[in-house]
Parts: sequence; structure tokens; C-alpha cells
Amino acid sequence: MDWLSAENITLIIMVLTVTFGVFLYFRNPQVDTEKRDAILQQQVQWGSEATERRFKEMNENFQLLLAQSQNHIHTVDTKVENLTNIVTQMGKDIVCLRTIIEERIPRKSSTS
Repeated sequence: MDWLSAENITLIIMVLTVTFGVFLYFRNPQVDTEKRDAILQQQVQWGSEATERRFKEMNENFQLLLAQSQNHIHTVDTKVENLTNIVTQMGKDIVCLRTIIEERIPRKSSTS
């Protein structure tokens, strides 16, 4: 039972401690890196979802503005058409009034 001496037991404990220490030294950074990678992946996913949501909102706002502008353009076109009809009718009325005035008030001849 030579191998169960105090020196051998101390050596075995020391070798196991060093081995476990080296294992933890190399394992902990890997675990920390995996945690950081998972956190970074989650942040990227949240950022991408937020960006996607913002673009969707912008698209909806753009579609709403486009619909409103088309409605306004249609309204302006209708009003311009109405004004054109009114001006045309006023021109006809002026010609009619001129004819009536010329018939009722004879022109003075300039051949005096």
C-alpha cells in the first residue's frame, strides 16, 4: 500500500484540481460566449422585427396618403370641370345679352 501515502494522495488531488481548473478555464469562456451569442441573436431578432414593423407602418401611411391625394385630385378635377362649364355658360349668356342690347339700343351711325 505504498501508493496510498500522503504524498501520493496529495499529488492525485493536485492533479485533479489542476485538471478541473484547466477544464473550467476553457469551459467558462465558451459558456459566456454562447450566452453573449444568444443575447446578440435575440437583440438582432428584436431589431429586425422592429424595423419590419416600422416599414409596415410607413407603407400603410404611404398608402393612406396616396389614397387621400387621389381623392383630392379627383375633387379638384371635378371643381375645375364645374368652373369651366360655368365660364362657358357665362360666355353664352354675355353673347345673348349683347345681342339683346344691340337689338334694343340701335347704334348711332358715325356718318353724320
